[in-house]
Amino acid sequence: MTIEAETLVQLTEALQQCGLTLVSDVNFTRAPYRHDHRWVCILAE
Repeated sequence: MTIEAETLVQLTEALQQCGLTLVSDVNFTRAPYRHDHRWVCILAE
């Protein structure tokens, strides 16, 4: 699953909506990074 947001706050809120509230809850395939002025993170499903 890929999540994109304009800010880290929005990225955090999107992760929380997926039920991920702690960093330990998140299984990143790729940690958050900037791409074309957007934050992107890729999660294992």
